[in-house]
Amino acid sequence: SIVSTVCRSVYDGTEPSLRYEYPIMFPSLIISIILNNMKTIDITQILSSDLKSRLRAHDLELFIRNSGEDTVVLDFSHVKFATRSFIDEFYNLFLKTPSVHPFKVEITNVPEDINTMLEAVSQTKTRAKTVSSHIPEKHFQNVDELLEYLKTAPL
Repeated sequence: SIVSTVCRSVYDGTEPSLRYEYPIMFPSLIISIILNNMKTIDITQILSSDLKSRLRAHDLELFIRNSGEDTVVLDFSHVKFATRSFIDEFYNLFLKTPSVHPFKVEITNVPEDINTMLEAVSQTKTRAKTVSSHIPEKHFQNVDELLEYLKTAPL
């Protein structure tokens, strides 16, 4: 069985600047996609049918980067579930600023619920944030004053 190793850096938690490399193994099915002039990738063959974390979006970016392709079409047709955090990171990595990559990413066959989430994420990224300035600021001399205020504060 053909297996390819792609390395990913990961923070080990001991020192801010320390990084280790460890292999991610891909089965022969995925390797045959790469060797056959990969253009369309079934995202579930790289990740899974449940896209659950920001880290998985980074894994996908690394896979595409290491494929050497100029343009990649990501096929979402077999995706059953995606978390908001995965979609948010996917949007940030591939759709928000696509010119930062040496490759172009297109998406196809996106299920309706995931497409709705992508639209929601894109709107949160482009809409200006408003901060209300009409909320009064309260100052207290000590904890007792704070507690007394909280007893009388409207809920």
